[in-house]
Amino acid sequence: LLVQAQANVQVLQEEELEFLADPGTPESLGNQMVVTNNAAYQANDLDAYDSDCDEINSAKIALMANLSHYGSDNRAEERVLNELKHDEKAYTSYEYSQEVESLKHTLSEYLKEKESFKQKITILKDDLQKEELRNIDRELALEKEVKELNNIVFKRNQS
Repeated sequence: LLVQAQANVQVLQEEELEFLADPGTPESLGNQMVVTNNAAYQANDLDAYDSDCDEINSAKIALMANLSHYGSDNRAEERVLNELKHDEKAYTSYEYSQEVESLKHTLSEYLKEKESFKQKITILKDDLQKEELRNIDRELALEKEVKELNNIVFKRNQS
């Protein structure tokens, strides 16, 4: 019985070990029944323990699968957030580039208008200068006429 208990990897109490190891103890049917029942209970306990271990391992596997699923969800969420940030930056960059293009167009229009004004100013300056020259010529002509008229008046007064 001791060998059988050891073969089944059973944990025996100290009294059970002494009883089974004592050669003077008669192996009666009652003793064998107690040991057999005890072994059966221990085997059932071992089976229940094995079953619990299997359930724990299954639970661990399911938990790890769930964790990896949530981990991949987190990575996917992080990837989506990064894509959203990138898209937002790209959109902001696009808005800025549109604004820059608009400002460039406005600046171009202002520069064209400025050039047009410069041309008008140049034309007006030329016209003014021509007018001043004509006025100077008229003034000189008028002064010349005044002198002639003064000479005529002077000669008449002397005659």
